[in-house]
Amino acid sequence: RGRRTATYQCRWLDVSAQGGDEAATLHLWREAGLRVVPGRYLAQPQADGSNPGEGFIRVAMVHDHDTTAEALHRLVAALG
Repeated sequence: RGRRTATYQCRWLDVSAQGGDEAATLHLWREAGLRVVPGRYLAQPQADGSNPGEGFIRVAMVHDHDTTAEALHRLVAALG
């Protein structure tokens, strides 16, 4: 059986229904031990004051396949 190597992927997930990006980030850390980044921290505020990253989290998948799969299962369970 061959050794699985890690590949880097990043996804943006809409978590506005879970209380927003900061609330979802804290919840995932406290309840599932997962570190994600609130989208508002990675986007520039627009001229009208809105932030296109607000309501989203960025999930970076940087570990091997098995670790990433297990973490994604925890993410789904924690966010419902």
